[in-house]
Amino acid sequence: MEKLRQQLVDLYMICFPEDTQTYAEFFVDNKWDGTNCMTLFDNDKLINMLFLVKKKMFLRGVVFDVPYMVAGGTLPEYRGKHIFTGVLLQAMKNLGNSGHPITGLMPFLHTFYEKQAYVTHSYYIWQPVKKGSLPMKEIGFDNIDEMIEVYNSFMQDKNGWFYRDYDAMHLRLREIFLEGGKAYGLFKDGKMQGYILTFDDENIDEYCAFTPDVIDQFDTHFEEVKLNVYCDHEGAEQDNQFRICNNKYLMEHIQYPKEVDTTLCFSVDDWFYKENSGKYKLVVKDGKGHVEQADDVEFALSIEDFTKLVTGTYRLDEFDQKLQKVFPRVLNCALDKF
Repeated sequence: MEKLRQQLVDLYMICFPEDTQTYAEFFVDNKWDGTNCMTLFDNDKLINMLFLVKKKMFLRGVVFDVPYMVAGGTLPEYRGKHIFTGVLLQAMKNLGNSGHPITGLMPFLHTFYEKQAYVTHSYYIWQPVKKGSLPMKEIGFDNIDEMIEVYNSFMQDKNGWFYRDYDAMHLRLREIFLEGGKAYGLFKDGKMQGYILTFDDENIDEYCAFTPDVIDQFDTHFEEVKLNVYCDHEGAEQDNQFRICNNKYLMEHIQYPKEVDTTLCFSVDDWFYKENSGKYKLVVKDGKGHVEQADDVEFALSIEDFTKLVTGTYRLDEFDQKLQKVFPRVLNCALDKF
């Protein structure tokens, strides 16, 4: 196990030279449990890796176990042979067959993962920070319970966010503090209203608050902060990406608007992972969905279109009203990068 750990650290440093050795070791020691990394060897040489970090995501009213694909890479001399693409496909097959209907990632390049039918799930703009008068306060591990309260409040009207318990928030702070980052609490009348996490004390890596404008009341040295927006917002930038690995399982487990009582017949073409294609008759009633095989379909969807509908990330003019009624648009927010 120790030999493999060192091989993973070494390959991480080759694939991500902008990171430090300290961070590479932290990543492997805290995100790898011995079972959640797909590896490929040439004899005894590790030539490819793909971590599947275990997370819990709140999607359409249900918490799913979502493997988050990160730190995937191939030794330079083995690149150009589609090794990584093959590993991605195998990962999707494994996940789809093991009750993990959806997977996500923070891409190094959005267009690369679009070739594997990943769809951008969340968007943001940079919003200028106003200058307030209330003082910020440096915080740490003793403030985790307050941070979780703020985080959950911040996410309550959003979709596609990662559930965080005490251990997850503790690990997030350890990651921030590893190489000198800081955490700030925004307190008013003795109660935390929001918090800021920063790796370099110049740029905000994560901001959560009871309301988005809380930060404007405080005397901060930060110039701008990310604000999640819909995909058709002017100037919106792409963030996390997701793709569905098991259409039927996902449709039968998410929640639907309780007032909707209808039947949809449609096909989904997963051109990259063909086993995930199919013709579906979706019966929605009392907030639940039942799926059967359809003979005739009214709508023909690509896997990208279907992912947009399920995650609620689409333009209002993009889909028929029948589809939007069953899969209403929602504001997505996934702050985690790893």
